[in-house]
Amino acid sequence: MKSSASKIQLTGFHDLFQAGGTSEVSGETVQEVPLSELFPFKNHPFQVRDDEAMQKTVESIARSGVLSPAIVRPRQEGGYEIIAGHRRKRGSELAAQ
Repeated sequence: MKSSASKIQLTGFHDLFQAGGTSEVSGETVQEVPLSELFPFKNHPFQVRDDEAMQKTVESIARSGVLSPAIVRPRQEGGYEIIAGHRRKRGSELAAQ
């Protein structure tokens, strides 16, 4: 079976992460947010486990940083609710220790 993956167009790294920490991409803002301001999505369907796969994520983050930004939305209480990126947040916490 032939893959259609070659037809997928991805936004380049430099287009997502311009100098200054923020940039506009399709009307949305990409910015750096402290881990302390990120809160899990209450009904997140997947478990974040500190297993072998997480250790590989931690090593990757320690070596290269987070290459794909998480998707978050503002909370009424302050901070941001994670929509996608729970494992990246946990991996970042473990890499910082």
